[in-house]
Amino acid sequence: MVCDPVCVLPYGHAMPALNHYRRLLLPRFEDVKCLASKSFSEKLAVENDFEQAFTFLYNKYIPVMGEARFNEMVKAHPAFSDAFADPYERVATADAVDILGRHEIASEDTIFMPGADFYGIVGFLNACAARPAAQRPKIFIRLIGVLEAATPFYDDPMGELCRRIRAASAAGVRLYLSAETPAYADYVNEQTGLITYLTPYPETSERLPLPETDDFNVLCAGSARLDKGFHHLLEIMQGVHANPSRRKVLLTTQTLPVKGSEAWDSYTSQLYATSGVTLLEPVISSELMHDLYRACDIVLLPYAQDVYRMRGSAVMMEAAGAGRLCLTLRGTAFSRQVEYYGLGEVVDTIRDIPDAIRKMAAMPRDRMQGRIDQARARFFLDINAAYAHWLSL
Repeated sequence: MVCDPVCVLPYGHAMPALNHYRRLLLPRFEDVKCLASKSFSEKLAVENDFEQAFTFLYNKYIPVMGEARFNEMVKAHPAFSDAFADPYERVATADAVDILGRHEIASEDTIFMPGADFYGIVGFLNACAARPAAQRPKIFIRLIGVLEAATPFYDDPMGELCRRIRAASAAGVRLYLSAETPAYADYVNEQTGLITYLTPYPETSERLPLPETDDFNVLCAGSARLDKGFHHLLEIMQGVHANPSRRKVLLTTQTLPVKGSEAWDSYTSQLYATSGVTLLEPVISSELMHDLYRACDIVLLPYAQDVYRMRGSAVMMEAAGAGRLCLTLRGTAFSRQVEYYGLGEVVDTIRDIPDAIRKMAAMPRDRMQGRIDQARARFFLDINAAYAHWLSL
């Protein structure tokens, strides 16, 4: 069972990830079921063959509904009680108990969490610990550094989660850990004492040929956020225009979400008015995203080093799948992977990005394609080998 309690939005990475991992796991198992949040679209759940199984507990972090509606929904759960220090844990545990019982899960079965979250993990650990050994599945947890610490009830959520994992493993629950970046894998290993594999996103796309255009198309993909460098794009494009390259540089990106972005209206207007910049809606379809990868020459990732010091980038991994080099900042966890595999260029500061764009724009098309093919082959060879070994444990 591929389980993501945070699969709640009709866009982003969670919904495609369930389908990608189903395809990855189908050759290894007799049957693969995908389980999402109860708050996920019923229509999309039917279309994607997802079971709506988990109570959504992360509205504070991913506000998909009003606070009053969220509180009403959670408190309506039979397991919810204000008498407990962490009532969300009771809800998550009850959901996990129900899932394991309803599906008659036994020791030969496997729970796979492709983008782990605090309550999803804790719920399954509690539910499995309460079952006889013959009814405990294997649990594969892929940590990505996003919602593992998403709980309002602990001063050190990540420390608490690692203690729970360590204790469950010592009690006989069969746990197998992996993380999206080397830095995060090392951290999780130090905190839990368990071997933690390295499992970036699997290959999800065929390699797309580079566009044959005179312009040089730069894509800053994914939902625009400040921690992804949206507020640096104007400076970057001004730097590009200050010393134009032979090929005209075009930038395509999304705007910030409407709610809460009012302070950036003036900035966004200046960016919109900048030559060569195309601003898209905050939310776009997966089909349009695929078209944007096809049309671009490189993918720009000016992510904040502090926020991403442990985290990977799904966009970086999608770009590798599509056959596009990245340009990013040194100091993020995924920049180590970009450098090691040759997946693009890594620079020290925002001020270095315009010059790096010019150098990449000057690279002959056949040379860039050769670099992509070499980097992509090495990257996915290691990823496929990591999953094959990890899932055989």
